Amino acid sequence: FSMFPYLLVYISSVLLDCIPVFAPPAWTLMMLVMLKFDLNPWVVALFGTAGTVCGRLIFVTYIIPWIGDKTIGSVKEEDLKFLGKKLSQKGVMTFFFIFIYSLLPLSTTALFSATGLARVKKILIIPPFFLGNLIGDSAILISGKYAIHNFSDLYKGSLDIKNLLLMAAGLFFMLSFLFIDWRELLENKKIKFKWKFWK
Repeated sequence: FSMFPYLLVYISSVLLDCIPVFAPPAWTLMMLVMLKFDLNPWVVALFGTAGTVCGRLIFVTYIIPWIGDKTIGSVKEEDLKFLGKKLSQKGVMTFFFIFIYSLLPLSTTALFSATGLARVKKILIIPPFFLGNLIGDSAILISGKYAIHNFSDLYKGSLDIKNLLLMAAGLFFMLSFLFIDWRELLENKKIKFKWKFWK
């Protein structure tokens, strides 16, 4: 039992989830390392999720506030702070929303960008994210290892319609947080867009 491949999974997941752009989900890298070294998918998921959580903590604590101060206008920042306050008051709903989102094989850059800019408390984010990510990544890795060993022809292309739809969903989620006037939605139950979010 060599620890090196699992440490590689952990360190790679930390670094990948610090990237402040729409980087590929960490499970794609976990899958490659798992297949390269023929690793136990359960252990890979555990190390990978631990790395992802550490990476996202760095991302939401240091990177997003720094980027937000330089790219998001004061009006939009106030809207996101207002949204963060509302989400913080809805602890159970926030827990389940983040848990369900983390179960999906989507990039969580959008999720952590929005919650970081909105100043949502980390105690509301990390536990459901860890749990959802661990379950979701375990399912993907186990099914992926089975599929690779039994149906290798399924993995000949990466830009199929499913992957394109998943990327589009992640992009839509991020843009919705940037352009929707959250104060108008939460206070007056009306959907209104602010296209110049940097002002």
